[in-house]
Order: sequence, then C-alpha cells, then structure tokens
Amino acid sequence: MQTRKLVSLGLAMGVLMAASAVARAEAPKISGFVDTTYGYNLNRPSTRMNRFRSFDNRTDTFLLNNAQVNLEGGKDGVGYYAELAYGTDASVFKSAGAGTDPTLTQSGGAGAPNFELQEAFLTYKCPITSLQFKAGKFATYQGIEVIESKDDFTISRGLLFGLAEPYTHTGAMVGYAFPKYIDFWVGAVNGWDMYTDNNTGKTLVAKLGVNLNDMVNGNVSILYGPEQLANTNNQRTSIDTTWFIKPCKMLTVGLQGNAGQEDKTSLLPGGGLAHWYGVGIQPSVNVTDKFFVGGRYEWFSDLDGARTGVAPGTILQNITLAPGVNLTENLVARVEYRYDWSSANSLFTDSDGVASQSHQSTIGAEFIYKFGS
Repeated sequence: MQTRKLVSLGLAMGVLMAASAVARAEAPKISGFVDTTYGYNLNRPSTRMNRFRSFDNRTDTFLLNNAQVNLEGGKDGVGYYAELAYGTDASVFKSAGAGTDPTLTQSGGAGAPNFELQEAFLTYKCPITSLQFKAGKFATYQGIEVIESKDDFTISRGLLFGLAEPYTHTGAMVGYAFPKYIDFWVGAVNGWDMYTDNNTGKTLVAKLGVNLNDMVNGNVSILYGPEQLANTNNQRTSIDTTWFIKPCKMLTVGLQGNAGQEDKTSLLPGGGLAHWYGVGIQPSVNVTDKFFVGGRYEWFSDLDGARTGVAPGTILQNITLAPGVNLTENLVARVEYRYDWSSANSLFTDSDGVASQSHQSTIGAEFIYKFGS
C-alpha cells in the first residue's frame, strides 16, 4: 500500500509540471466521426438482447453508437487530448462515478444515449531526462480492440473486450522510450472504469511496448489492485499480451492472450479465487484500396463464473466476418456476420423466451463518417 501511495505522489508532481504550460497551448486540432449501426439476432430472442455482447447487445434496432469529437494540441513539450462522445456506446463505457442514472452506468450493454468524456489527459516530456508523463482519463493498454469502431477490424467487439478488460482508467502514468524498440510505462489509477475510486487502494498499471519495425509491434501489460467496493484486501490481476503482425502490405493480424484472477469472486461455494483465460486472433485484409475484410476468432474460459455470471467452467467462442468498402475518403460501410457458441447447452435465448440454445447468430450493418485531421 505504501508503494502505491509513493507512486501516486510522484505522478502527481509530474502532472503539475504539465498543467503549468497548458495555458500557452495553441488552438486544438479537431477531428471525429459518426458511427451508426443496425443489428439483428437470427435466434429472434424475445428479450431482444444479444447475450455476452457489449456495444451491440440490443437486437433488431438502429443505434447511434457514437458521435465523437476529438481535440488535440500542445506546446513546449506539453500536450493535451480529449474525446467527447455521445451515443449508446457511451452508456457502456461510461466510468462509474459520473453522477448519471446508475441503470445506464456499467450496465454491461447499450442503453439510452449518453454523453461521456471518453478520454481527457495531459502529457509532458521532460527535456532533460526524456521521461514522459500522462495524467487524466485514458484508454486501457490491453487488447486488440478499442472503443472506436472505426479503428477495429469488425463491427462488434469481442468477448475479451467485453469480459476480460477494462475500457478506461483515471490516474497518472510515467514512461520512458528506450532507443529504437522499447517503451515502458508504469502508474497508478483508480481502477477499472472508475472516475473516483471505490476503495482506498490504487490499481497499479504497467506496460512494456515493443516496436520492432512496421511488421511487428505489440505490448505486455499488467493490472493489479483492489476493485471491490470498500475492500482493499481482495486483489484483481489481469495480464495481457497483444501483438500486431503485418507480413505483407495487404494483411494485418492481431493476436491476443489474456489471463486474470480475483479473490472472493468465484461462484463456487465459499467464493474463492476466480480465474479466467482467453485468446483471440483477428486478421484484416485490404483486398483493394476500397475493399477490405476483417475477421475474428476468440476462445474465452471463465473457470469460476466471475466474469460471465454463468456456471463455472463455461467456455465461450465466437467467429466473425466483416467485409467493408470505403465509399469515399471519409465514408465507410461494412456488414458483419457473427456466430457465438458455448460449452453449455442452455445459454442463449430463443423466440419463446427460453434459454435453450448453445449458440446465437447475428448480422449487422454499419456506416461511419470520419472528419477532421
């Protein structure tokens, strides 16, 4: 605990140094996008819900997923970056403590449209030591996929994105880029998707990034800290390794492995230590300058039921195909077919409202318009 407090104090000093120069910053660069989708579940569940989904958990409906504006700028080694988001996606990744309707916060699925400050942080690079500081709210280092659909290979987000990782952190980090290939970051944050901490402990974050060349880059990251309300004794650990390999100009492949554990969250009698594991592979092929195809396969094992809330030992898998086209320089259209299946026979709901299926199939369509620099 004392180590975490010292890390937090040191990071706070770096934040003050960065904040002192913000007033001298030039006008920001403005960019953003609008993302809208339609999805349909071929099981026709009476609940109209896609189980184990995050941003696309509603079926047979049009969604304004995200209308986002980004602001970026800086001066004299100090930078700032902010993302302002509105849409149904924001009801999923909205950090706890935002003071909104709790039914729309951390709900595990898209609810009514919401405003959210998706990211907002300061950066500073010391001219003497080359140490870098970052403080505010920022996206997690873990995983292939990100919140912005325009930067993902498929329309929907996968099992690891929704079940094994946080979306964002609020806290501070310090980093150093070694010559050529490696960068290292370490810091303290309030936890998983928290504006204000829900206990008196901090979660430690560390990331080792490797950028060998244009063909191989990735990172190994770890999160360790208490995430339970008013409890600093039970620790959650998440270890993730994510890599992007580009063997040729047309093909990019994302690879991910994730393992996690947490005390006192198992659904087994006594609520002991819970474990979960997952792997994923996501290829993206640029067939031409206009046409592209993204794909995904994932395997996720929730050994003790802590992440899915279903019977311990349940294994979930999905396979996804998402072809698309660049209609103009700024407008993208794509469609998706996704098939989810589980090791349990009665997990997905059918048209009679009965959880009698071991699988679900969904189709979707998406338009994204991008603007700015």
